[in-house]
Amino acid sequence: MEEKKRKKIKLYSYLKVWNFEHKIYVIGNIVLPVPVNPFDVLYFGCACLLIYILGRMIPALASIPAILRLGVLPYGITRYMTGVKLDGKNPVKYMIGYLSYVLSIRGRTVEKYRSETAGCKNIKLDWKCSEGWR
Repeated sequence: MEEKKRKKIKLYSYLKVWNFEHKIYVIGNIVLPVPVNPFDVLYFGCACLLIYILGRMIPALASIPAILRLGVLPYGITRYMTGVKLDGKNPVKYMIGYLSYVLSIRGRTVEKYRSETAGCKNIKLDWKCSEGWR
C-alpha cells in the first residue's frame, strides 16, 4: 500500500536533473543562519583579496576604515558581480571569452580550415563607369 502512495516523476530529459540551486547550509559542524551560495563566497573572497592587494600598493586606501574596506566594499562588489549580466553572461565568463578572443582569434580569418592573418587590401575605385565620361 505504501508503494501506491509514492509519487512517480517522469523525466523526459536529464537537463533538469542538473539544474538545481547550489547552497551551503553547514560548514563543518557550524550551522549557518542563512544558506550561502558558493559563488557568492568566491566573489567575496576574491574581492577581499583584490582590495587587500590594492591597499598594499596604494597607501591612500589604508585610510579607509577596515570594516568598510574589507566588509562593505567586497559585499557591494559581490552583489554587483552576481546581479549584472554582460551580453547575457556572468561577468567572469564574459571576461574569459573576451580574453580568449583577444589572445587567439582577433585579426585572423579562417580560410579552408586553416588560419591566416587578415591583411588589408587596397581597393581602387574607378568612378569613370559611364561611356560619356572623359
